[in-house]
Amino acid sequence: MKRSRKDFFDRIYRIGRIKKRKRGDGGGYFRQNYRIKRIKKLTLAEFEKVILFILLILSKLNSNMPELAEVDFYRRRWWDGSRRYAPGLGAGRSVDKAEVAERSLVYRYLKKEFPGGARALAKQLQGARMAESGTHGKQMWFVFKMKKERGKNLWVGIHLGMSGELRIEPKEYVAQKYDALVLRVAGRTLVFYDPRQFGRVRAWAGMKAERPPWLQNLPGEILGKEFTAEFVRGVLARHGRAPVKAVLLNQSYFPGIGNWMADEILWRAGIHPALPAGKAATPKIAKKLHATIQEVTRDALRVIAGQGGKLPPDMNANIPDSWLFNHRWRAGGVCPRTKKPLACAEIGGRTTRWAPARQKLPED
Repeated sequence: MKRSRKDFFDRIYRIGRIKKRKRGDGGGYFRQNYRIKRIKKLTLAEFEKVILFILLILSKLNSNMPELAEVDFYRRRWWDGSRRYAPGLGAGRSVDKAEVAERSLVYRYLKKEFPGGARALAKQLQGARMAESGTHGKQMWFVFKMKKERGKNLWVGIHLGMSGELRIEPKEYVAQKYDALVLRVAGRTLVFYDPRQFGRVRAWAGMKAERPPWLQNLPGEILGKEFTAEFVRGVLARHGRAPVKAVLLNQSYFPGIGNWMADEILWRAGIHPALPAGKAATPKIAKKLHATIQEVTRDALRVIAGQGGKLPPDMNANIPDSWLFNHRWRAGGVCPRTKKPLACAEIGGRTTRWAPARQKLPED
């Protein structure tokens, strides 16, 4: 019998309640039996929804998602290799063997978009050649030319979630507990590791000229031609009551910008993060904000992801102290320009750092 959404959440609520049952001797309650009885009435599909709902709530408590430069850093780690290994580690190489942790939650939706799920993905990857890679905002993907079905490409999309990372390990590396995807390539091992399992692996197979549905109708990239000062001004005006910090975190308009980048942008532009977006929707402020968004994006890709040069050994290895980044994490941090204390508060649902001496709210 098909149950309504209301009935489903009703049943979840009842799990946490304890039905009182009087003992024969008068007084006391039987708690455990009732609770177990109610849990047993949940179907497997419903129980999975409960777990995912709990994980979603936990992710909101500490949502440090990798931002566009970190995503590109990890993409390059698989694609280019690192200083420890020869460049072009994955690029153009064939997968000798693919291993998947089928029970990992990173594959929770894979069967809906890729027949056979994780197990079928491992079979298709074996012998396939890594031919292309790319990023858009917080997404990355790798394109493999399929050996078994010529003329078709296999697209593998990876979202890192909160704790995911792509690593390079030696040939003899043995897969560990939270290694969701392991590719044996050219005498090395490429690993997607995600202990919290908030990340996601996607897959799609199609002809060479085609792209997966999940890479279609994406918002314009920040360094693209369509990202103009007028576009930024229009977004600010459309969300006039929201704090400008919250608007910058909207992935529909600013793909790849996360918490630290938003703080860095507003600090460099001298704009208070709590300023209502409508008050920033003037030609002058919008132009300045647009230029700063692109400046921070270019700097992040160059310094963190090594764009235009070699991949750094670590994401934070080359970040200069002239950025807000190195100071925003420290207790009692000071502004690198004014040398005065930074302020901290929750704005737009996220922990925010700013320099009150140079980021001031205008008087009404």
